[in-house]
Amino acid sequence: MKKWLIRIAIVIVVLVGAYYAFHNLYFLRLPDRNVPNDASVFVSPADGLVFAVKEWNQLEEIVPKDLNGAIKVMTAGLGERGTLVSITLNLHNIHYQRAMIEGRYLSSEYKKGEFNNALVHENEYGMRFENEHNVMLFESSKGTRYKVIQLAGFAARRIEDFMVAGGEASVKQGDVISVIKLGSQVTVIFPEGVEVLAKPGDRVIDGETILARERQ
Repeated sequence: MKKWLIRIAIVIVVLVGAYYAFHNLYFLRLPDRNVPNDASVFVSPADGLVFAVKEWNQLEEIVPKDLNGAIKVMTAGLGERGTLVSITLNLHNIHYQRAMIEGRYLSSEYKKGEFNNALVHENEYGMRFENEHNVMLFESSKGTRYKVIQLAGFAARRIEDFMVAGGEASVKQGDVISVIKLGSQVTVIFPEGVEVLAKPGDRVIDGETILARERQ
């Protein structure tokens, strides 16, 4: 009987050790990136797959009525129109996020919500608007304001924002700004005038892949 208990204990220890090794050594890995250091372009804040590139308009109902209110809240403060880019992350992607362009971090707003599967998209924007999320507002050195939104998923119940709460700070392109634990989404909301280069289906790398060009 004691031998069986010892074997069970060993199995438990091995499984727990394997989980922590995966979580800390693989899942939370943070590889170096070849950041372009170019103040005229926005690099991807996340490592993953571009699911949607959609235009938004505060003055027209160009989205389904059940999503119109959510879009207006997400895009508030960025002008009348622009473009939204949604990126999905799976378990194999890097889950740290990076600053897209040189400029300033302005604020963050954390919203509690549900934890539905972030990889199952129920709308053309690729966003689970009802999920818990963190909205980070930035401004480029040319004065262009944009938002980076982190959405939690079914297995991702923890979003860590590395920026100082309630205080502005300068950021360099490629700086690590946050992390989402496990499968999730990152959505960027650009204002009018930013030329978006990304397309649905593009594989993007955080801090390297160019998503858009800064306004002239």
